[in-house]
Amino acid sequence: MSEKELTKRDLEQVFTGFEKRQDQKLKGLEERVDSKFKDLEERVDSKLKGLEERADSKLKGLEERVINQFHIISEGLVDQIKLLAEGHSGIINRLNIVDERLDRIEKENERQHLVLLRQIILCVILSDRRKRRISKECQTKSRFFVALLLRMTNRRSSIRNPCAY
Repeated sequence: MSEKELTKRDLEQVFTGFEKRQDQKLKGLEERVDSKFKDLEERVDSKLKGLEERADSKLKGLEERVINQFHIISEGLVDQIKLLAEGHSGIINRLNIVDERLDRIEKENERQHLVLLRQIILCVILSDRRKRRISKECQTKSRFFVALLLRMTNRRSSIRNPCAY
């Protein structure tokens, strides 16, 4: 056995050397990956900042347009509400005028109703008086005619009877 036998120490030394080399390689790899990630992170950050700035400017423009449109719409809405309120006020004024007119008409109607009622009552009273007066006149004339007839009958009988005088 010309080969050298490896002892435990030799193996440990080999492993220790291997570990050191691997650690150095990993450190180098780690540093390269870290620097690459840093570069990548910086590039992503710069691109995100640029994207964020563009998005902010676009959103700012959109916000201004939305606010402008809102103001335009709200002004139109306020104008329409004012027109509606004016129309409503005009309708209320007309209704008040009609209400006052109806009140006057109702009062005049009530007054005319009372006047007509008085006239009817007066006509009834007057017709009742006329009826009584006519009735009295008829009775008086009737008595007169009866008395006249009686006289005439008495005269005729006296003409027929010449001795009656």
